Amino acid sequence: MSKYATLVDFFVAAIEHGSYRPGDALPSLRRLCDTHRVGMNTAKRAYYELERQGYVEAQPRAGFRVAAGGGATAAAKADTVLPWGSPFINPALFDGRALAQAFVRVQRRYPELLARHELLGLDALRRQLARQCHAEGMALDWDRIVITCGGMEALALAVQVVTHEVAEPCLAVLTPAFPGLLGLLAQHGIATLALPVGLDGALDLAPLEQGLAEGRVHGIAVMANFQHPTGHCLGEAVRAALWRLAERYDVPIIEDDAYRQLAFAAPAPAPFKARDTAGRVLYCATFSKSLAPGYRVGWIAPGRYLDAVCRLKVSTTLASPLPNQMAIAELLADGGYQPGLRRLCQQLAERAAALRQALAARLPPSVRLSRPQGGYFLWLEWDDGPDSQALLAEAQAHGLHFAPGALFHPDGASRHALRLNLSYVEPSSQAAALDWLAAALRASPVAR
Repeated sequence: MSKYATLVDFFVAAIEHGSYRPGDALPSLRRLCDTHRVGMNTAKRAYYELERQGYVEAQPRAGFRVAAGGGATAAAKADTVLPWGSPFINPALFDGRALAQAFVRVQRRYPELLARHELLGLDALRRQLARQCHAEGMALDWDRIVITCGGMEALALAVQVVTHEVAEPCLAVLTPAFPGLLGLLAQHGIATLALPVGLDGALDLAPLEQGLAEGRVHGIAVMANFQHPTGHCLGEAVRAALWRLAERYDVPIIEDDAYRQLAFAAPAPAPFKARDTAGRVLYCATFSKSLAPGYRVGWIAPGRYLDAVCRLKVSTTLASPLPNQMAIAELLADGGYQPGLRRLCQQLAERAAALRQALAARLPPSVRLSRPQGGYFLWLEWDDGPDSQALLAEAQAHGLHFAPGALFHPDGASRHALRLNLSYVEPSSQAAALDWLAAALRASPVAR
């Protein structure tokens, strides 16, 4: 292939895949020559061909830019698909003004705090967290809290210290479970004992008790509040039974409380950490779901594993971004987040109710819906019929996306289930997509 044709293909691929978007400037002709080791005539010919094909346009004294509508970029295609499979909350629901104002206010203190090297987290933020926990009935000392780079780092630290130096580590995991946790366990070669929780809240703990008694299970990973992906909270009887087993066999509990601030009706149930007097609970939380998406600030209260978590944190990411911590500490101190958080929870509750109502009117009784109490996910499951993974490609062709059920089980089970991100759903304007999804699920033999 000629150098000219290679250059054309190079930029077509970049534009088609969204690396360059409409209006973006392309490299200058001189830089193109230097980078790709071509002559000026070859570079000009390549750009003229891209212009002829409608991918770029020449700008007087400004070189070449990607043309508006030139080339069907992947990003443009993605914009036409309803993001119901996204794990992230709809940013359109956030009012970020209070956080932005807090960020601006605190930057004048940045040089002073930068010199203090608070590697385990900004003291002001850790104190605010301790006060917030005390207000919710959890007695946490501020200096036993470690700020992390998002909730995923908190979970990673907890998993690694619990399973360190264990020859054949295994954690019990309540399923369906957060895919990030399952991926983390797989990455570190940690076996899982799946404990299925039904939509009715039923949980058989006999396999867990047997695994603990035999020494095969070394910890329990649980999301007790607004569980991802169902949005359910564990019932008190199940919580009490789990706690008794953890006490009897003295095993740690890794508790992920990422969605605590997104309760549809306050207050959220008390976490396991609230009853922890022996330090066996490694409590993980984040601001990414509720107050500061994109800031990547989470935290962990690791109990008796504090020293191990501190060593691992310093030896891996060293510290978390300071400006983001400063802004969140300021926001918590002045209470400016509360009105926006209340509005967010109300919007999520309304969307959850509207989506359940819209689906219930369309789906056969064989498809069961979760009844979220918080968070921003809705779980659908059925006993027979279409495989959700196989259904996904067809769904995307019809302009919608969802997360197939296999993602939420360590062994890829639950193929007759899927998760919808309800924060993006507006049933009144998405009736056609809901109709298609319902028709696809009605193809189940059990529904005929």
